[in-house]
Amino acid sequence: MKITKLQLVTGLLIALTTLFLVGVLFNLETLTNLSRTFILPFFVYLYFIESETKSKHFAIFLISCALADCIKFVSYLEAIDLSNLSSSVYIIGYLNLLVYIARSVNYKKLLFKFKFPIIVLTIFNGYLIFMLNQMIIADSTIEVYTFNFLIECVYNICILLVLSFSLLNYLYHDSKKGLILFLASVCIVFSEMVQVAYLFVSSEYILNVAYSILLIVGFCLVYIYIVSKINIYYKMLY
Repeated sequence: MKITKLQLVTGLLIALTTLFLVGVLFNLETLTNLSRTFILPFFVYLYFIESETKSKHFAIFLISCALADCIKFVSYLEAIDLSNLSSSVYIIGYLNLLVYIARSVNYKKLLFKFKFPIIVLTIFNGYLIFMLNQMIIADSTIEVYTFNFLIECVYNICILLVLSFSLLNYLYHDSKKGLILFLASVCIVFSEMVQVAYLFVSSEYILNVAYSILLIVGFCLVYIYIVSKINIYYKMLY
């Protein structure tokens, strides 16, 4: 039986994700970092060979995140601080994902029908940004109004905007792919929030495990989003 490219890449992704989870569960830091470094490059490859409709913005998002993971691994191997560089590359990726999501929505129609939920969403985002910044400030190594603090703030704003716009995208189109993208955004954003708590508040083992599981579920949903053949939105607001 001939193995297709999709089956091969899927098998490799399952193996890498398993290694990543094993590394997290047993505190094998090198295995965790190494396996994660190879996961997103395979997603980039998968996107270009499997997705029926390709977007440069979604491609840049995947490539940027893959590059950021590579930078983090180099930082780990060389014992040098490249966190600002990796975060900046992540920000570029999330901004492109934001553009990818935002371009398909007519916001006048959306605001007309979902005015109150959008107001609530805006207030909720403001509260989350405040809480995330408070967790960062709790770390004595972070000084307010420095470049490090600015990068962290911009990063947090970007991931919350991705979550918000993916929800608005789903409300506007009401499609299965929109739902998958929204759920993937939820998992990735909440994994980032748990990671902030792990890095800046408490280095509890359970927080690292929760972060990793949410990230894996997010990866799985991104995989489904890429290989899904449902590319036509079946509902639009009028």
